[in-house]
Amino acid sequence: MNIGKVIRELRGKRGWTQDELAFKIGTTPANLSRIESDKHGPSSDLLSSIAFVFGIKVYELIALTEGVQVGQVAGIYSAEEEALLRCFRKMHQEERALFQAIGESFCRVRRSRGESIRNSDPDSQNSQPKT
Repeated sequence: MNIGKVIRELRGKRGWTQDELAFKIGTTPANLSRIESDKHGPSSDLLSSIAFVFGIKVYELIALTEGVQVGQVAGIYSAEEEALLRCFRKMHQEERALFQAIGESFCRVRRSRGESIRNSDPDSQNSQPKT
């Protein structure tokens, strides 16, 4: 799969238009269209921006183009997860540490009850991206 197709699929899964993604990554819709149609590739800076808005690393984005499924690469977050991630990214270091401690405590309680953390989400069995 080529990089343009991967970007187009990730954008589609988010329900974003080309205009919306172009705005988020700091380029024009026309440039994004050329990238998605593989008329030209993104610059390294733009590739970093694309990966960032999808919540993945550049190497994971590249792996998707090669058909490699990397864990939850582009796990395409729900609206609630995106909102939570945005809030987390705005937190100060102390707030992040507290938030992480609360999450870890929650996971310990679930494990002590014998509950699976990963499989508690009905969509978790289908968490692999479709490439």
